[in-house]
Amino acid sequence: MAKISGKERFYSSIGMLLHVLFVAGPLDFWYWIRSSLKSVNGRTIVITGAASGIGKRLAELFAIRYGAKVAILDINQHGAQETVDNIVGSGGIAQCWKCDISQVEEVNECARQINVTFGNVDIIICNAAVLYIGGMLDLTTCQLQKSLDVNVMGTINTIRAFLQSMEERNEGQIVAISSIAGFCGETNGIAYCSTKFAIRGVMQCLEMEMKDRGLNGIRCTTVCPYFTRTPMILNLRMRPTSIWLPFMSIDRCACEIADAILREKSIAFVPHYISIIAQLKGVLSERVENACREYLNCRYEPLKQEEVEKNEITISKERDYFKGLDISKKYLLLISCLILMTGYLMMMQDFVQSMLQTLLLFTSSNFILAIWALHICDQLQFSFPCKFRWFMQIFCFGFISFRQLYRFAYSSDSRKDCAR
Repeated sequence: MAKISGKERFYSSIGMLLHVLFVAGPLDFWYWIRSSLKSVNGRTIVITGAASGIGKRLAELFAIRYGAKVAILDINQHGAQETVDNIVGSGGIAQCWKCDISQVEEVNECARQINVTFGNVDIIICNAAVLYIGGMLDLTTCQLQKSLDVNVMGTINTIRAFLQSMEERNEGQIVAISSIAGFCGETNGIAYCSTKFAIRGVMQCLEMEMKDRGLNGIRCTTVCPYFTRTPMILNLRMRPTSIWLPFMSIDRCACEIADAILREKSIAFVPHYISIIAQLKGVLSERVENACREYLNCRYEPLKQEEVEKNEITISKERDYFKGLDISKKYLLLISCLILMTGYLMMMQDFVQSMLQTLLLFTSSNFILAIWALHICDQLQFSFPCKFRWFMQIFCFGFISFRQLYRFAYSSDSRKDCAR
């Protein structure tokens, strides 16, 4: 640890704050206000994994809408050629190369041919990936290794193949398609999430390296999209499990990614509002984070065949139990309370003040019981809608409703009936 006096530490801290407030912050704000789409007309863009899905749509957008020359690298030559045919048929310029990006020699040879065909490459979009879902002990070693080879090493191989030319010109843009899975690990995501975390780390390291070496003309963009209805996702029978975050269409996802690339953003979330997940990840406590995870209910589990056919969304696996009060009991309780309260209050000198005090007492006691009920529901692993119903009923009707939940919670026969 470098030795530095307390005075210098103080000066350094104040200097940093002044720089952030009056230099870095205003410049970033000004850049954000003035940010616009850069032109890529006539520029060369390399896209990996453009035979289908997001990569295919990106290739079509850049070639047809924005006038770029697109070079496609994909192990699926037939699908890549279809993408090229669509682009050429619409008046764009594109060519494809069959390439396994996990093999360094193949990537380097394709890079050499692309430089000969199109000239210097201006933008690299590392999009190719494979997806395996399963538990830690369910996936094979081969599947795990292939995920690392394609998703991580394939990205690194592609960047290294074109980086030297960019460094010589101090110009270019490197784009990697990570995922929101690169911020949030999830059950059955051991193969996919880990590689998306790694891609995010690779891009952050590369961005810092370019800045420290003075290569500010080379921009790095990391894109973190949410689940999209790509063939890779749908072939695994994955369907939306969250009622709040539906799967995106390929067209919407690709358009937002293209916008982020052309604005040269450092990191972009697609859609933008899922950035709140990453921002809160390191702030929330463990139990609060788990509650948010259950609430959003974003899972990697493929649906069963009958669920796919019915197009149903499984909200929760928890077993729920809720029993409303009989109408007669509710009215009897209210009438009894009113009679008691009226008789009691009429004997008091200050009727209004006593009424308010009594109402406050009833409300406070019911609220405490309702909070207690939430803890019982949590122990029973009830869903959030079920917790809400118990909370509101107990808050309104008090002990007579709480007694039902309490009896159920500590009655083994009732819990067995619910489990069945």
